[in-house]
This record gives sequence, C-alpha cells and structure tokens, in this order.
Amino acid sequence: MSRASVLLRLQQIDDRIAALQSDLAAVEASLRGDPELERLRSAASAAHDEHREIGARARLAELEAAALNTRIRELDRRLYGGTVRNPAELMEMQRELEAMRARLSTAEDDALERMELVDAAATSMHTASANVVAREAQRAGSMEPLRARLESLTAQVKEASTERDALRAEADAADLALYARIAARRRPAVTQLAGEFCGGCRMPVSIEERRAVRTGAGLTQCANCDRILAP
Repeated sequence: MSRASVLLRLQQIDDRIAALQSDLAAVEASLRGDPELERLRSAASAAHDEHREIGARARLAELEAAALNTRIRELDRRLYGGTVRNPAELMEMQRELEAMRARLSTAEDDALERMELVDAAATSMHTASANVVAREAQRAGSMEPLRARLESLTAQVKEASTERDALRAEADAADLALYARIAARRRPAVTQLAGEFCGGCRMPVSIEERRAVRTGAGLTQCANCDRILAP
C-alpha cells in the first residue's frame, strides 16, 4: 500500500469513527433522558396545578352561594315569623332579602360555570397523565434496543480505533503531520484522482503529478487546494 493510500485509508477510518461517535452520543443522550417525556410530564404537572386552582375557586363560589342561602333563610324566618313588627325594619329586611336573592342567582350561575371549568380541567389533566403513561411505556420498550445499539456502536468504535492505530503505526511521522495539518483546514484532506482532475477541488492535475500519484513515488499534493492525492 502506497503512502498516500495509507493516509486515504486512515482518513476513511477517521470519518467512520466520527460518524460512529456521533451515533453513540445520540444513543447515550436517549438513554440518559427523553425530552419529549419531560415535556409531557411538565404539561401534566401544569394540568394538575390548573385543575387544583380551578377547583379551589369553584369551592369558594359554592361556599358563597351556601352563605347567601343561609342568610336568605334567616331573613325569611324573621320576615314572616312574626317576631319583627316594626314596619321600617320589615321594609329594610324585605329590601335585603330581594338583594340577597339577586346575589344568590348570580352566585349560583358563577358556581355552575366554575364546576364546568373543573370538569374540563379534569379531562385535560387525565389526558395529560395518560400521555405520560403512554410515553413511559414506549420508552421502557425502547430501552433494550437502545442498550443493544450502544453495545454495538461501542464495539465498532473500538474495532475501528484498533485499525486506525495499526495504520498510524505503519505511516511515516512526517506523513501523519502533513495529513493532520491539511485535515485541520479542509475535508477531505486526502482525495483520489478523478481522471485528470483533483477529486477535491476538481482542478486539473499535471501529467507529471498524475504519474507520481499512480506510481506511489512519495506524496503528491494538489497545486491548487493542497490536498494529498491518492490513486
């Protein structure tokens, strides 16, 4: 294998390792947590809080209506029980009774409306909780395949790294330094000839350079883009 071919193979392995490590990071992130599950849990928590707050307001409305009912019954007893005989006081009680009944009608409507809101909030809460349960079940089912994928990717990275180390041990130190310098600026750092052209920048390569590349006489770089040329 020519020096350029060694570097080309090294580049292919580096690219494969980078792709495997990207997949590995994604699998590890999935195993660590599930953003969608966290979102659903947050939504369920918000739905529970809303249901609790709406329920508290509904209970207050019911208590207000109950208090008005109590006051109305008390006024009824006093107004029609014969214990109060003062006409002015009776007139005042009659006005208060009418006002209480008007307030009771409004309070009962408000309490009914709030109970309907409680029912709607309860439906939303149950739906949100069901979504969490479904996502948790889905995630539980996906854990084993993810762990198997993690194990497979880890083995592939190890295998590719071993091959890369063996290639680097074969390569000349100066060749590796050149490859690293070019790779830091552009990818690919090593490219094959595409007929008479550089496979990287697509500019023509001279006859002498093409011959040098094909015979493997040292390393040849593209005069235009500086990439290492491989046959």
